[in-house]
Amino acid sequence: MNEDPNKNGHGEDHDKSVTIIVNAREKEWNKKEISYQEVVVLAFGEYIENENTEYTVAYSKAHGNANGTLTKGENVKVKERMVFNVNKTDKS
Repeated sequence: MNEDPNKNGHGEDHDKSVTIIVNAREKEWNKKEISYQEVVVLAFGEYIENENTEYTVAYSKAHGNANGTLTKGENVKVKERMVFNVNKTDKS
């Protein structure tokens, strides 16, 4: 018997997608959380991991109207109309 993992509340996906704002662009997201790397990919189309590239990920309008930052390896719960600002810095 195959059960839908979303029915028991333990699944990774939402029943429906939410709209989040990444660098002033609306993006659809269908998971309960988003990772640092996933936000970077939504912002720039790719995540480059090397010693010359750094990303800063800030968010606002999270649950409880919280603001914060994400660092590599971190996740945050998403909420409808949550805002992410992602900056890329190249060290040269």
